[in-house]
Amino acid sequence: MRLLFDINHPVQAHLFRPVIEACQARGHESRVVARDKDVTLELLDSFRIPYEVLAPPGRGRLGFLRELVQREARMTARARRFRPHVIIGTSAHAARVARLCRGLSIVISDDDAAAVPVFRWLAYPLASLVVTPRCLEHERHGARHRVYPGYQQLFYLHPDRFRPDPAIRAELGIGGEPYGLLRLSALTAHHDRGVRGLDLDAVQRIRDWAAGRFRLYLSSERPVPPALESLRARVPAHRLHDLLAQASFLVGDSQSMTAEAAVLGVPAFRLNDFVGRISYLRELESYGLAFGYKPGEEERLRADLARTMDAPDRALVFAQRRQRMLAEQGDPLPWLLDLIETTGARAA
Repeated sequence: MRLLFDINHPVQAHLFRPVIEACQARGHESRVVARDKDVTLELLDSFRIPYEVLAPPGRGRLGFLRELVQREARMTARARRFRPHVIIGTSAHAARVARLCRGLSIVISDDDAAAVPVFRWLAYPLASLVVTPRCLEHERHGARHRVYPGYQQLFYLHPDRFRPDPAIRAELGIGGEPYGLLRLSALTAHHDRGVRGLDLDAVQRIRDWAAGRFRLYLSSERPVPPALESLRARVPAHRLHDLLAQASFLVGDSQSMTAEAAVLGVPAFRLNDFVGRISYLRELESYGLAFGYKPGEEERLRADLARTMDAPDRALVFAQRRQRMLAEQGDPLPWLLDLIETTGARAA
């Protein structure tokens, strides 16, 4: 079976790594096209996944549109030569290119359609299958809609596949000292327009609270002043989950990293305008693994963070919450592999 994966974001590099490796182990031929966004290519290089970049990244609306057109035209040309049975991705191109090349497409997304309307409009109409986590079953995208157990982050952070490397502590000189992780997103994607996140004043207040209790590390997609730059975690992109998994807490405005912390059992505190609008995060909040706050609620976040960290049985409580989540949600990887093979058999 021939499979073409379209990877557009660092999270997708993590998501599709175990899928690609498992498909290759089953004897399927796979190729990858990728978008040069943030650390996507760095991750693929570290995972030793060969890829092709189809177009330089666009800047601004016109640049993005130009990139979109170039990527789709070049992806179509590559697909006509490779003749994939299935094109897989969280991609605006997968469905249309598959139709042009007489293949099938699997479009995977964990975002509520209402939160990413442009992506839904571009990607869903021609998709052979629309795949979402079970928490989005209510969206009802018709007979093409398939839902998997669990969350996107469990494809790569399920305990059957991920074990944090304790050596990261020695590499950073942490030893047994407790530490927290701050995460600031760029908030520049098309669906982030006008969205507010964690501001630098709130970050500074958390730093003041943590002084003498926790060492702090920062992962930021946007520039920060020198006083905060000194907190930046100097680890390769593919080692960030090793650092996150052993943290005492995460505070940030990233949807993806909040979910990653939550499925690892790390208390995750998120502040942005998307709070209450993202189904998978609402579900992780219902397990008591993540906590959401809207801009203006910075002091409530800080108070809840302090209360949670002061609880003497915190580690046991969050480990139990994580085990309950894992028991109820399961591992989505075998489900997706079966779906890919079933779909490919239809196209062959």
